[in-house]
Amino acid sequence: MTSQLQPLATRPDNLTSMVFEAIRDSIVNATIPPGSRISEASVAAQLDVSKTPVREALLRLRHIGLVEPTQRGLQVIRPSVKAIRDAYEYRAGIESVSARYAANRASAEEIERIFGLAEQSLARAEDADPAGFRRLDREFHTAVSTATRNDILQRSIEDALVLTSALRERDVAPSGDSISCAHEHVGVAQAIQAGNADAAADAMSAHVLHVMSLVLSSRPAANKGVSSSGLAPRGDLQPM
Repeated sequence: MTSQLQPLATRPDNLTSMVFEAIRDSIVNATIPPGSRISEASVAAQLDVSKTPVREALLRLRHIGLVEPTQRGLQVIRPSVKAIRDAYEYRAGIESVSARYAANRASAEEIERIFGLAEQSLARAEDADPAGFRRLDREFHTAVSTATRNDILQRSIEDALVLTSALRERDVAPSGDSISCAHEHVGVAQAIQAGNADAAADAMSAHVLHVMSLVLSSRPAANKGVSSSGLAPRGDLQPM
């Protein structure tokens, strides 16, 4: 890679998480460009850590879908209509289940938090605060998954949120439709509050698929020259 990661200044107990976040953020902000080959040795040297936490972080990134194997090792995924569609359709499926279980299992405190985050996301959207909206959007979806009391489902949703966030922030121009998305948050929260599992599941699925449609419609402005198959010009590949 020609791009540089910054050495980690601290050594927390969970070093793998910090390495994972550093690589993930560098993929999202394109410090490590799409199509770049990425190796344990190179990343470990740049972050000034051993290969072990890098290997574990790259395994998780591969599981999530942010890096993929090639004949020459791992590379960062390229912009692709299929990648975006696959990620959001997967999210729609598991988050529909999440909302269903949350409607049946959420405590009064969890419902209050879900509803509060939905309303705050709407306030940030109406105030034209995209950073604030994105933060609250993630917190809202995480709060719904937490209320399922299902650890496996929570982890799956966390990984799906990482992938769609990376694809959206890296490859797609802002859609400018956060207000309608925030209203959908409120609709999901209302169904969960009412204990209506079917309505909550349907509202969440419709919301995620609506976001997918916004992302796909915004994508061409951000990715001129990249085909729907995700194949970019060979010159976009970065040397190690």
